[in-house]
Amino acid sequence: MNYEAFMLLWENTYIKLKQFDYVNKADIQIDTRVNHSTLLVITAGEAEVLIGDQPYQVQSFSIFHIGKFQTLHINGKDTISYYLIHYKGDVMYADAFLQHLYMQYQPFQTNFTCIPANALGIHLLLQDMYDKWKTSSIQEHLSVKASFYELIYRIFQELNEGLGKSHEIDKVEAARLYLEQHIHEPISIQTLADALKISTRHLLRTFKQRFGIGPQIYLQQLRIEHAKHYLLSNHYGIREIAISLGYEDEYYFSRAFKKETNMAPSFFRRKYTSDLSDYAITNENRFQYNENQHAQAIRFESRENNYMMKYVGMPFLLSLLVLLAACGEDSAQTNNNDVTLKTEESTVRTVTDDSGREVEIPVKAERIVTDWYLGQILALDIVPVGAVTANLEYAAFLKPYYKDKEINNIGTDGNTSLEKILELKPDLIITWNKDDAEKYEKIAPTIVFSESAHNSATDEIKAMGEFLGRQAEAEAFVKDFDNRITKAQSKINAAIPEGATFTIFDLFEKNATIVGNNSVSGGRALYQILNMKPQEKVQELFDTKEFGGGRYDVSYEVVGDYVGDYVFLINFFNKGGEFPSTWTNLDVVKNNNIIDLSPEYYFASDPLSGLHQAEDMANKIVEFTESQKNK
Repeated sequence: MNYEAFMLLWENTYIKLKQFDYVNKADIQIDTRVNHSTLLVITAGEAEVLIGDQPYQVQSFSIFHIGKFQTLHINGKDTISYYLIHYKGDVMYADAFLQHLYMQYQPFQTNFTCIPANALGIHLLLQDMYDKWKTSSIQEHLSVKASFYELIYRIFQELNEGLGKSHEIDKVEAARLYLEQHIHEPISIQTLADALKISTRHLLRTFKQRFGIGPQIYLQQLRIEHAKHYLLSNHYGIREIAISLGYEDEYYFSRAFKKETNMAPSFFRRKYTSDLSDYAITNENRFQYNENQHAQAIRFESRENNYMMKYVGMPFLLSLLVLLAACGEDSAQTNNNDVTLKTEESTVRTVTDDSGREVEIPVKAERIVTDWYLGQILALDIVPVGAVTANLEYAAFLKPYYKDKEINNIGTDGNTSLEKILELKPDLIITWNKDDAEKYEKIAPTIVFSESAHNSATDEIKAMGEFLGRQAEAEAFVKDFDNRITKAQSKINAAIPEGATFTIFDLFEKNATIVGNNSVSGGRALYQILNMKPQEKVQELFDTKEFGGGRYDVSYEVVGDYVGDYVFLINFFNKGGEFPSTWTNLDVVKNNNIIDLSPEYYFASDPLSGLHQAEDMANKIVEFTESQKNK
């Protein structure tokens, strides 16, 4: 995590405490979904905690920050003590940069953990807060709110100064959950071990210690139990069941099934479907979907019903109407000789957006409002009627694609004005935030779009073109994009030696960060679009670490280990500030061999900005190499 960025956001945050609970009891079983951002602080006892899909074994004082609408499960057999603080946070934007920072880091949605070194101090603070919260005094509640900021400060102080440490996930439980959630896919134990960053030997040993059997046997038994339910439903063939459960073919599945049950799948089906009362399929023992599978099943059933009505019911009704009209014509001897049924060409269509929602949208939207995706829309020769115009301050490459005041401001990210949007009379709203879709769709059809749902910049534009009914414009952009990027790559390759490496640094006061390979600050343009080679240790970060807000934190003590042959610097956070000698004494700094990138041009990462960033980088690299020759 980029703790300095989080602290900067919290410095500008207004919070409202919604609920403050303290629990001290044994045999706790909690299964809930938090409706607000939440702090869970377990002060004593041992418990199994599952936040979203991240499991933890808690055996000491532990702090968990839980994002809004995440699921929370707590299982404790012995007595445990914990505090739950539910709050709502809003960043008070001083400028567009804070807005972008908020979009990157999502402080109230991000899950993180801390095992503090100074647990006693935090515990005493929590006790005092809870005692005051229980009173009805406005003064005491104000004190609790002030103490909440102190609590947040202490947590980030622990993490930022390296005193506290993040809580390791329970990797064995994570492995079990993964097997259950991916039962319908071919699963390699080696792949699972690699994902958990442990050896297969360690995974096999610890899994068996916890559950009594190895992961392969656990998966096999799990699949057989699901196969029994599928067989008894009598809707699926044996081959369908085998393939859906990750088996190579029905013969291997049949052998595995017979080994577990001592009967072939076909015999099992005949034996038990004759008397389903002996093997009742109830809500308690039927196949349990995970959230995504459950949503897909609901959508499938809905589509199936719509299909029957649209393609079976409607022709039947139309034929019936024609028949009745003809009969009426004969009996009443009307003068109408023909009955013509006309259907107008549809102006709407149903799509599945990037969050999995099915939405009925215009075939070709004309009045579009978006709270984020300006670049993707402008790339299709569309100027939206409304957007968060402050976003444009850090997307300067987009300015030639619209006129001043042509785009109406709808507010700020996370705080858009529904009244302003309503005034614009949009026929389509595009949002990044699934939580906001519900309120937007009361005004106009709304789709959730996500860059991460698409493999590349060009795929992203094609997807947006499909949503907006601008497929031809999308194809034209992609063709131009590919041609211009090929030229930019050729320009760079002609100027640099073969195998040259690159690094982009973004500097803070206390630590440096390295820009990721598929995100903001030019990372997507350099590594993904131009396909330039990262420095060796930078590539190692990309391969093994998770970034925060598009960047990887590195200490100034080791920053020199990440210097590539070509170094870009983008300085959002410490303009004009002083840097430690471990940075200023680097040869690349002393010799002024750094290529500066302007923040207002390099914060955005949409495909249109990425195209211009790539071309600008190519020009800067050529200029830099020429200047080096003249030294």
